[in-house]
Order: sequence, then C-alpha cells, then structure tokens
Amino acid sequence: MKDGDVASGKSRRPSHTDAPAIQVICLGSGGGPNENNVTGFLVRSIASNWAKGSVLAVDAGSHLAAITHILENHFPLVADANPAPSTPHEDDIDPSADAPVDDDGNESATPEPRKNLVTTLESGPFAGLPFPHASARANASYLVREHVSTYLITHPHLDHVSGFVINTAAFHNTSRPKRLAALPFTVNAIKTHLFNDIIWPNLTDEDGGVGFVTFQRLAEGGNIALGEGPSRGFIEVCDGLGAKGFKVSHGHCMRGTSHVHRGSITNLQETSTQHQHTHPQGTSRTGTSLSSAESAYKEGRSMSFSVASQPGTPQYAAEPSVCVVDSTAYFIRAEATPATPAREVLIFGDVEPDSISLSPRTANVWAEAAPKIAQGMLTGIFIECSYTDSQADQMLFGHIAPRHLIAELKSLAAMVCEAQHELSRERDEARKGRKRKRQSAGFLSIDHAGDDGDASKSRRESRTTQSSTNSDVDNHMYDVTSPRSLVQKTVRKDNPSLEPQVPTIADRNLTELPLKGVKVVIIHVKDTLDDGPVVGDIILQQLHEHEENLREHGHALGCEFVVSASGEGYYF
Repeated sequence: MKDGDVASGKSRRPSHTDAPAIQVICLGSGGGPNENNVTGFLVRSIASNWAKGSVLAVDAGSHLAAITHILENHFPLVADANPAPSTPHEDDIDPSADAPVDDDGNESATPEPRKNLVTTLESGPFAGLPFPHASARANASYLVREHVSTYLITHPHLDHVSGFVINTAAFHNTSRPKRLAALPFTVNAIKTHLFNDIIWPNLTDEDGGVGFVTFQRLAEGGNIALGEGPSRGFIEVCDGLGAKGFKVSHGHCMRGTSHVHRGSITNLQETSTQHQHTHPQGTSRTGTSLSSAESAYKEGRSMSFSVASQPGTPQYAAEPSVCVVDSTAYFIRAEATPATPAREVLIFGDVEPDSISLSPRTANVWAEAAPKIAQGMLTGIFIECSYTDSQADQMLFGHIAPRHLIAELKSLAAMVCEAQHELSRERDEARKGRKRKRQSAGFLSIDHAGDDGDASKSRRESRTTQSSTNSDVDNHMYDVTSPRSLVQKTVRKDNPSLEPQVPTIADRNLTELPLKGVKVVIIHVKDTLDDGPVVGDIILQQLHEHEENLREHGHALGCEFVVSASGEGYYF
C-alpha cells in the first residue's frame, strides 16, 4: 500500500499519518565502562502487533539480561512452574478448562493451578505482548526465543555484540537459526574473531559450525534491485521491517601504518564494494555528483559550530595507509499499512564527526536522510554523544561530543532546507500546471467546440507551449547552490502569474526550523563513575545551550533532544 492510500470503507476514519508506525525499545544506553548498560535496542513495526519473528535487535551489547530486568517491573524474577494468581486477568483464564469439582459433583472452592498462564501487559515498553510464563526470566527467554528473529549489528566492537554472543546459549530451543545481519566487514570480523572455536564456539552455520546463527550480508547503500520508490534498496531483515546501511567512520586504528586489517584504508578503493572512502570534491561514494548542500558542506566545513574541531578538515591529507575503523548507520523502514503510515528511523553505530575524521562519511548519510525528513517520513535519529564538551578532540577515540553533534546536525539541516525548497517548488509547479491545463481546456472548448480536428491540434500546441514554459521556469527561476536561500534569477514580464516571488512567510518557515518534528535520541553515553551530575544530563544541557545559541542567531535546528535510558520505549 502506498503512503497516501487509505482503505475505503463505510465510515471515514481520521488520517493515520500521525499514528506511530515504529517502536524502538532501549535495552542499553551507555558506552561503558559499566558492562550492564551498553548499546542494545529492539525495533518493531507497530502493525506487526508483536507477531512471532517480528522484533529486530539493533546491536546487542546488552540484551537478555536487560529484557529480564525490564520485565521485573511486572513479574517476579523467579516463580513456581504453575502459579495461581489471586486476581487473574480475563486473558489469563483458559476458557476450555472446567472448574474443579468435589466428590459430590459440586464445584470446588479451591481452584487448581492453571497450566496455561497468559499475561498481556498493559503498560511499559512491552505493552500488548502476551507472556506465557510467571517469571521475568522465563518470559525474557521466551521473547528472545520466539519474537526476536534478527540481530542487526553496526560494528563488531564488544560493547555492541557481547550480549548476543553470550546469549547464544539460549538459542538451542529455537525452531530456526538466529539471523545476524550486517555489512560484510562486520560479519567477517564476528565470524573470524568471535565464532572461531577459540574466543567462542563456532555456533554459526558456516565452516562446520553448530548452526544456531546464520549470517545475512547486506550490501552497503541497499540493494537497488529490490523495491521501488521510497522502498527501493531496503532489504527485509525481519517481518515488517527493512534496512539499508551506510558505512561511517569510527576513528582510526591505534597501531602503526604498516599493518592491514578489517578497517577501511583512506585514499584506497575497497575492492569488495568498489566504493571510495575519501571522495573527490563534489563527488559521492558512487561517483555521482553530490547535492549542492553537501558540496557546500564539504567546502565550508571550517564554518562548523565546533570551535575545537577546526584543525581537522576534510582537506586534511591523511597517510595513504592510515586504517580507519568502520561502523554503520542503518535506515530502518516500516511500510505503510491501513492503520500506520510508512515511517523510518535512523540508528547510528559509533561514529566520529566528519570535521576531524580521516575519512569523513557521515555527510553521505545526511544526504540520504534529508529528503526523508523533508517529506516527514524520517522522524527519529539515534546517534551517539559519548562525551561532554570538556573532552578534547584528541581524546575522542572515534566518538562525538555535543559541539560536534550540533555541527553535524547543522549540516543535515542545510540539506533538509534544500530538500524542502525542492519539494515546495515541485508542488507549486504541479499546482500551476494543473491550473494552466484547466484554463487551456476551457479556452479550447470555447474556441473549437465544433471542430474536433482543430481542437486536437490546438491541445497539442498548448501542451508543447506549456512544456516549454515550465522548462523555462525550471531552468531560470531559482539558484539553489545555497541550501538556505532561494535566489531570484529571472522575471517573466509576459505572464505575472509565473513571475518568481520573494519567498513568502510560509516559504521562510521551511528553513526556520528545518529539523522540527525530528527526535534526536542520544545513545552511547560514557559514564565517568564520578560524584556529581550524571553525564547524560550534562550532555543534554550542553546540547540545549548550543541550540539556544543557534536560535539567537536565527539558525535554530528545531529538533527535540532526548537522552536514551534502558527500559524506555520510543514511538515514531
């Protein structure tokens, strides 16, 4: 079903465009050093209604233990095998079970323990999911075994995969292998360095392994042979959800320049994907021209909000063999249904700012995201902010501080502005085209009502003239090399209705808050384990201060900042 389609019925229902379509549950919000709260999420399509196999795990540093801890808000950690709750819910009662009777044939006052206990939670991130057990640990195991079908991994660092690896001990009771989906560099690293019968048993279905885990190697940028329209390139990773991944940079290797391992080598082509990791000016990964906003971003990186990052620029000449650590940013998409709209969220793995990267690639992700935000399809971005602004650039180790995040979001905002103006221009031209078509049809019906042949000829001439007129307007109305401004190029004196106008208030509103409606969820916060304020609170305060500074200068972003917390559910 397409985005704008609404199923017809006897009674009209309200538009579902504002209904949430994707839920993201945070299992782990930190980036260390505590091992009990590291990166892990669950993602599902709302329309799937908790169907088996419909939950996607994105990274799994924290996984089964975190789910158990969340469920302890609703169940005891340990329970008897056949408990008898004092106040059962209606859905807890087995309708096929008869009431026990005594020797005289009368119903017994003491009910027998129920064998089929089902509890559907009414609150919390797992609301609506029927749980068949009485304890938190049994229900957590059930959720992982029956509902989580795929693990989408951003990169193979331990704080993103340790939970998954250890939890494989619980996969033996499943009816099918668990799928680990990732870009090839992540799959190869996990296969080679974890499931190698040294660090961990080979529980995969490759190289003679046990077969608990199977790999799905995703193509960077998606598979363009799959899908069409906005869905093109997305690869189904579980029921109801598709994914498309892009490489981003996560710092550089700590060793010298003489070695080679899984990371990307700057200024060299990666033979497996034929993508460039450092791009010529104005050229994308795939060799196509970058958008004007992205080109401007690359040319004007020193204009970044981040003062501390100025020494690092995209023109920085890297060593030819410097090894850059790869990570991934995933677009996750739920298709439209009669009850929910098409919606996407963007979840980053660990990432460093382009302003100091030896291989800046985040701009490619923003270029993909900008039109989706302009269309209202992408409303959630999960991105790391590991440190406060007190952390020096030299000590980021491939991570981001608030000053860098604001600079990155400014680059995104510039691209969104351009995409918004392009959408506005297309709508205006479509509206004017329909108006001219109606006017032309009216004139033709008056002038040539009695001559079908002449009328057809006139229609063809009218369409030719109209096409030429539209082409003139397309080619000369605006110069969009600056993503924040529409520049008047020509004035049509022959037809004032086609004359380009100074942007109206509505047009200007497109750029005043370019990221309005986008929730930016901060992940991978590194705890200092010191007395004093929580690190996440300081990061949030600093982000708000940066945003206020932008607002005072008339360049507010408009997005909502939220610091993630384990056990929270986010709806998009």
